Amino acid sequence: MRVLSCGLLCMAAALLAPLHAGEVTTLDGVAVTDAGERVVPVVWESPGCDHDKLGSVEITLGEHVSEITQDPNVPTVEYGRAMARLAKAGSNKGANAVVLRWHQGVYFTFRGKKSRKPVFIKLRGAAIHLSPQALAQCPLKPVTVADLEDRSRSGKPVNAYARDVYAEK
Repeated sequence: MRVLSCGLLCMAAALLAPLHAGEVTTLDGVAVTDAGERVVPVVWESPGCDHDKLGSVEITLGEHVSEITQDPNVPTVEYGRAMARLAKAGSNKGANAVVLRWHQGVYFTFRGKKSRKPVFIKLRGAAIHLSPQALAQCPLKPVTVADLEDRSRSGKPVNAYARDVYAEK
């Protein structure tokens, strides 16, 4: 068994904490996943000011896990990665914001124990573009990873069959 000194343990925890949190950091009010890569923010509501609608964007992350799965170690996914992929999909359409319209987080239960993180995430949003003047007038309320995870976990757990959970909606 290896034992780390307190100093090494604290340093290791400090290095791992931002990676474990799954949070997308911010730089000048715009979400970023890498210091050189700027992605559009994901927001809760359509802004009240004038904006162009560029269509919908949708992403899925994770695997479809069936109720007959006997593996207790199914791979889980992160909401931070899912939000970054949704933002990138919006950016690819020319948007400078994505309004989150719908989300689904599927958790896996094996012998009465629910997975800590979802095994499947589906996010759908509306890609929008605001002019610089509109951005100055309308502050956007970005979605945080923690808020989205809380919303996903706050719903009442429902026993469901895989065919119903992964059906197109």
